[in-house]
Amino acid sequence: MKNVVIEWSYPKDIENILCDDTMQNVGLYYITRNFGGNISDLYIGKTIFSYKSRLEPHSKSWIDDYRGVKQVRLGEIVSHKSLSWENYSSLIDDVEKTLIWLMRDSLLHNIQCTKDCYPKHRLHIANIGYRGNLPSEMFFTDEEWYGE
Repeated sequence: MKNVVIEWSYPKDIENILCDDTMQNVGLYYITRNFGGNISDLYIGKTIFSYKSRLEPHSKSWIDDYRGVKQVRLGEIVSHKSLSWENYSSLIDDVEKTLIWLMRDSLLHNIQCTKDCYPKHRLHIANIGYRGNLPSEMFFTDEEWYGE
């Protein structure tokens, strides 16, 4: 099992984050909403092009279907910075699939992806920083990994 550490940024309103300097970076993102004092998990995604290339379409399409304040946390894999681009982008893909699969019961908008989001490699993910509702540690149990 490969250990991965993801550092999550402070949550920023989706309307404001598109102007942020970090929008040209790549990595993971986690969209939540605050409605009536309750925080709901909406979506977990990844980008290997730029955050802006993924978040801008979300902000113009489905995001307004949900009431409340929508916020985004950007996730950077801080444990594997020396990987080749091909291996890094493959790792981002596996991390995204692991996060979606393990959070599938609480994600309101990733519904379709949870049916086929199964990673190629088994990961142990440590979430640090402003992780919201994400558990500090996430991994497939033996039953989940072999039972599929």
